[in-house]
Amino acid sequence: MGRVIAIHQGSAGPPVRDDRFVPVVEWVLQTGAFGQPFLVPLRFTENHDQADDVRKSLYNAARYFCSCGNPACTRKWGNVPNQNKKNPAGGCPDGGQRVSCQARLVRKDGHIRVEFKFFDKKESMREVIAKYGPDPDLWPYNARAKKMKG
Repeated sequence: MGRVIAIHQGSAGPPVRDDRFVPVVEWVLQTGAFGQPFLVPLRFTENHDQADDVRKSLYNAARYFCSCGNPACTRKWGNVPNQNKKNPAGGCPDGGQRVSCQARLVRKDGHIRVEFKFFDKKESMREVIAKYGPDPDLWPYNARAKKMKG
């Protein structure tokens, strides 16, 4: 089965913004529960399709979230340092905190559940730079590699 690419105004584009789980992201940010696994309650994951929708929604809520409150912040300012002359440090110019999410479907006690973790993007980027160096070409994965080379 081939990969399905979402059509966005006639071309492939980013996932649709989904803010249903933004309160969960804000709660994790307030409590500092980064890296801790959580399970979504059973009432949200009654079947496989519903659980997969919750998984995608958690990912998209984190993808577009910045604590500065600007809804376009993550689209305008990238996280990689030295990519933009106006913001050489990378990330939010107002000092907003961004998060990323890992979510997967798991089977617990005969039910399909969604297990998820949130991570601080700035800390994650610092760890990658400390481990592999500042050159993105040496990183094991760089989402913007084609854009940077071209």
